[in-house]
Amino acid sequence: MERPWPEWRDGPAYSAAELKCGAKLLLVLQRQTGRDGNLPVWSTIDQVTIAKPSPRHELLQPSYCSSSRFPQDSVFALGRMVEQPDGSFRSENVVEAWRVDIKRERLAAIPVHGLLCALDPAD
Repeated sequence: MERPWPEWRDGPAYSAAELKCGAKLLLVLQRQTGRDGNLPVWSTIDQVTIAKPSPRHELLQPSYCSSSRFPQDSVFALGRMVEQPDGSFRSENVVEAWRVDIKRERLAAIPVHGLLCALDPAD
């Protein structure tokens, strides 16, 4: 699943793709390097191989995750989303997290402390 980030309009477009391979995941950071007709051409600039500690763990996307230590960055986390009594979902058992470091064009591991992934019932 590609997720382009158009808010970085000052430079090239970036996206992330999640690839599944058995019990492992591959998180790939890509930069747009050109066009083939109307289609963008992406080049991989960094990747992280992720071993899921349980089948219930999933890669939580930046649209739901934020880090108090890196509030401006897109953040991915490995954890579980659990439904709360009010119908919302909150992350639990987050074991790893990464931020997209655009200046260095890489995925950087970050502490899970201060990280929250949430989805309100209205979303």
